[in-house]
Amino acid sequence: MKLISLLILFVVFLFSDDSIVKIGVLVKRGIDTTFNRWNETAKYLTKKIENRTFKIVPISFDNIVKVVKNKEIDFILANSGFYVELEYMYGVQRITTLINRPITGVSQKEFGGVIFSHIDNAKRFIRLEDIKGSNFLAVNEKSFGGWQVAWRELAESGIDRNIDLASLKFKETHDSVVYSIINHEGDVGTVRTDILERMAIEDKIDLSKIHIINLKEYTDFPFLVSTRLYPEWPFAKLKHISDKLSKQVAIALMQMQANDFAAINASIYGWATPLNYEQVHSCFKFLKISPYYQDIKFLDVIYKYLYWILFYFLLALIAIGMFIYQFRLTKHLRKTQDELVQTEKIASLGRLVAGVSHEINTPIGISVTAASYLSTEAKKLEMEHKDETLTKDSFEAFIDVSIKSSEYILTNLERVAKLIQNFKQISIDQSSNDVREFNLKEHLDGIITSLHSTINGTLHVIDVVCSKNLRIHSNPSVFYQIFNNLILNSFIHGFENKEIGHITITIDDSNNYLSIIYKDDGKGVPEKDLEKIFDPFFTTKRTIGGSGLGTHIVYNLITQKLKGSIKINSKNNMGLTYNMIFKGILYV
Repeated sequence: MKLISLLILFVVFLFSDDSIVKIGVLVKRGIDTTFNRWNETAKYLTKKIENRTFKIVPISFDNIVKVVKNKEIDFILANSGFYVELEYMYGVQRITTLINRPITGVSQKEFGGVIFSHIDNAKRFIRLEDIKGSNFLAVNEKSFGGWQVAWRELAESGIDRNIDLASLKFKETHDSVVYSIINHEGDVGTVRTDILERMAIEDKIDLSKIHIINLKEYTDFPFLVSTRLYPEWPFAKLKHISDKLSKQVAIALMQMQANDFAAINASIYGWATPLNYEQVHSCFKFLKISPYYQDIKFLDVIYKYLYWILFYFLLALIAIGMFIYQFRLTKHLRKTQDELVQTEKIASLGRLVAGVSHEINTPIGISVTAASYLSTEAKKLEMEHKDETLTKDSFEAFIDVSIKSSEYILTNLERVAKLIQNFKQISIDQSSNDVREFNLKEHLDGIITSLHSTINGTLHVIDVVCSKNLRIHSNPSVFYQIFNNLILNSFIHGFENKEIGHITITIDDSNNYLSIIYKDDGKGVPEKDLEKIFDPFFTTKRTIGGSGLGTHIVYNLITQKLKGSIKINSKNNMGLTYNMIFKGILYV
């Protein structure tokens, strides 16, 4: 039971957060004020959308970017400036725009900034240009209505914030800026429109003590204003929120009526379809601030991206090291490959010696046996002659044995002589790279003869279809290595577990080039291995000593030594065919 309880608790913990939706709200008049103003909106959404509980999370100017970056909230309600920046940096997407509820009762979808001083300074600050040399107070560097819209107006009037102001201080809340100006703690201040009127209604300030600088008037806009107007705060979703949920929230907000308790508590009329925020973009472009401009310092970049710089530097060092290692390894592999090719060549010559030795043993053995028998018969004849028991029949029998034995000896020694001569020529060809004239048919027959030790004991057949008079001017050693490897590959790979195999070597010299087709009826090569067949060290017999160099050597000899081409065709269990073309070989 305890295990089941723990499992239930784990499941509840795992899925419980899915139902909680966090709405981040930028704090402009204090945390408590922000929470109290928007908490009813969270309750409204909780009631409207099933299986979801909405919570208000007040966020300060300094933390808003971090909170969005870390996805600590799901929706964000912030000033238009923050929205534009967050849209650019983290892909937040507006779904509705706030409709403000002014004192006059006329709904507002726009806001601006108001620049003001204490009434005692009314004669000092008449125009924006008069602000030069003053101590200026604003809400926050990132406050759109509480600084950035006013900054644009100052800049357009030729006032440089860094040069022309005696000081610039940020008070973090709109209320603090207003109180500071009233208490003569600064000369000029700026807050967003409607702040002064709301504080007056709340009996927090006396508007008669406020002097508005650069007062502007807009049709149907009831608030004191000194700047351009910009679209109101957007309600936006973060990138990780589904379109389904954001659509539900947008519909619920736009269905909110002006007399709903949530709207009354937030001092708004409700929510409208999202406005165009191009004016905000235009403001940021003019001011040359994020997201369009960054004051980038080299050391700041180094500090901010130190770990990435070190990582990529280390990665570059590793890449250079790997390149050097790869270069050396390739050089070593080429050397090793050349050595293995030479080893394969020597091994091929060793197999030739073993094959010829095996072939010579039989005729020499017959010759020794015949000579031994003849010697025995001669000694017997000598004894009969000494004992004077030699008869005519005995003498005639000896003559018959002598003739037959001599024929055996002569025939087998001639065979040995032919094998030795063939071996001598092939071994010379193997150890030499000289180009000479030779009969191709006879040379192929000699190669096949040298492989009798491999062929004997099997029922495999090798047929050579070639003109007996075809003589070419080329390198016989290369031809030996080519066909020695191809034939051995057929026997080892193609005819594995096959009782009778058939190899056909067809040579056609009827064209202006030499065409050779090598074909066996073995088990063939799987299609997936065809493209790797000529790769060095590719073999399916490595466990029994295969070097994987046979066909690679063949390919290099044909394409490099003989300047020819070779193609392979094969299907599983249907044999294989090599098509070789040599256009540079001269006929004799």
